[in-house]
Amino acid sequence: MKFRIREILLLCCALGALGLIPVFLSKDNPIEVTMPYLDKAQMAAKEVQQKKAAEESAAQAKMRRLISCTVNEDCIIVDKDPCGCLVGPQGVTAINAAYTLDFNKMQSNLVAKACPEGLPSTERECSPSAQAVCMENVCKIAY
Repeated sequence: MKFRIREILLLCCALGALGLIPVFLSKDNPIEVTMPYLDKAQMAAKEVQQKKAAEESAAQAKMRRLISCTVNEDCIIVDKDPCGCLVGPQGVTAINAAYTLDFNKMQSNLVAKACPEGLPSTERECSPSAQAVCMENVCKIAY
């Protein structure tokens, strides 16, 4: 008796599975999937954009390293413009002395330009009392 009940149960399951096959194979309501299409120019532009973002991120990380410090002795004042204080206070900045060589390499990419004639600026960052100090683990110029 148990054997017959088991056979009948298996037969019902098999018929049910066979009855569901048309449901799975029907194409009455297919699921539509849309994928954005990018042509070669768009793909190239996207790759350039990603590369540029990665380069900017690397440059920002390098700049954070250049200005990071722990004590005042880590910091020095350097010319960030080829003309230095001749262009005013924006011509100088404070960096970590350990990264002077890296800073100079970055500055070597700047375009040479004619510096204004006259005496260097003596205001704020260019004043004789200006010093590079470490404030909140960042090199800054105090005047």
